[in-house]
Amino acid sequence: MEFTPYKINETLNYMFYQVPMELFFNTKYKHLSLEAKVLYGLLLSQLTLSIKNNWQDENGNVYIILTREKAQELLNISDKTATKAFKQLNECKLIHEKKQGANKPNLIYVGKIEHDEELTKVIRKNYESRIVKSTTQDTENLRPKYNNNNYDNKV
Repeated sequence: MEFTPYKINETLNYMFYQVPMELFFNTKYKHLSLEAKVLYGLLLSQLTLSIKNNWQDENGNVYIILTREKAQELLNISDKTATKAFKQLNECKLIHEKKQGANKPNLIYVGKIEHDEELTKVIRKNYESRIVKSTTQDTENLRPKYNNNNYDNKV
């Protein structure tokens, strides 16, 4: 396989898993393994499908169904690593699993991140400070241009 870099006029047309930055900076979640953080991003993306399929319980809580085996396959991790990642997310209240029994997969409820307001301000300030107008042409050309959360074909 040959290395092919992107050119300045090419755009990215990929779909992405979104992993909240706070998982990397908030002391409540910093201890999570990289696999657990990426798994959380994967679980968040599955919420969209569950909402489209109207998968909700009697209380209106949205659940997803993702087996350990499927998570292992998608993340290319072992059974032991997948089990550890699910356990870590469960311990810090980012997921809750409800057993269905009779060899049926667990229902997984994805929990919301408990935000640290001070940390959110710092992250936002640091991020915004990087996109301030610069006098150098090189950094100006590096800034991505977005159009309604989709990549713009014009550069």
